[in-house]
Amino acid sequence: MVFLQRFFADLFVNLTLGRGISIVMDVALTSLLFYAVLRLISNTRALQLAQGLVIYYLLVFGVEWLSLKVGLLALNSVFSWLRSFSTSFLPLLLVMVFQPELRRMLGRLGSSKLVSSDTHTQFTDVHDWEESVDEIVKSVKYLSMNRIGALICLQRQTGLEDYVETGVRLDALVRAETLSTLFYPNSALHDGGVIIASNRVLAARCLFPLTASADLERGLGTRHRAAIGITEETDSIVVVVSEQTGVISLAVHGKLTRYLSPLELRGMLLVMTKPIASEHRFNLTGFFRKRKPNEQQGGGDGQA
Repeated sequence: MVFLQRFFADLFVNLTLGRGISIVMDVALTSLLFYAVLRLISNTRALQLAQGLVIYYLLVFGVEWLSLKVGLLALNSVFSWLRSFSTSFLPLLLVMVFQPELRRMLGRLGSSKLVSSDTHTQFTDVHDWEESVDEIVKSVKYLSMNRIGALICLQRQTGLEDYVETGVRLDALVRAETLSTLFYPNSALHDGGVIIASNRVLAARCLFPLTASADLERGLGTRHRAAIGITEETDSIVVVVSEQTGVISLAVHGKLTRYLSPLELRGMLLVMTKPIASEHRFNLTGFFRKRKPNEQQGGGDGQA
């Protein structure tokens, strides 16, 4: 208590306008940092692990302080060693605990407009884009009416090549008949998810990571967990059809919206997957991309 009184007394005695602005900015930036970290780990198992770490260090510091005050030197030595040992391995422990959240954060940074690649634009033509959305909605409507489970992942800025490798490559046009056939029960490719990018069905029977969130509705199965999981790792959009109820759901950024009608699904897909005019957008990938020989020579038409 005496320390706090001296601290605030020295603070207000030496306080100037510039120092006051600096203190306000310091507190604001620190608060924003803590808010960003808490938002990153909210609704995940990492939040519980972080709470466990805080409680652990509070107990260690508390027992160490109390044992020193009471005079239990042996107990104080043990907890002092435990504190120093835990602190030395704290950075490694944090990386291990928050590894999924760190991957998600770095993935979002890599998929930002500054460093994104033009090849990750989902649909390059407005007409093809609208036609593909209509075909997807048509297939989802059929699958929902017949209670056939489906998991359709639409790529946006973040590449999904790692997940494509886990399935069977197709490179087919987006057609309602194709999607419905892929998810038909007992067919060779009905398990797993389908990945769509650049107006093409890239692969089927792909494996997606399952979410570790504990705040899901009871009754949601592996298909819905996989939809949420891949949207936590990437910026993709996933359409899910429940095999038991035929309910249509949409997963975006780790959040699941359920009980959608085909019309609602179409509207949301048209908004969320709208083509980006990336040819006029600066990005680091395009800046460092190797130029073609005819571009380096200033165009070959005049040299013919």
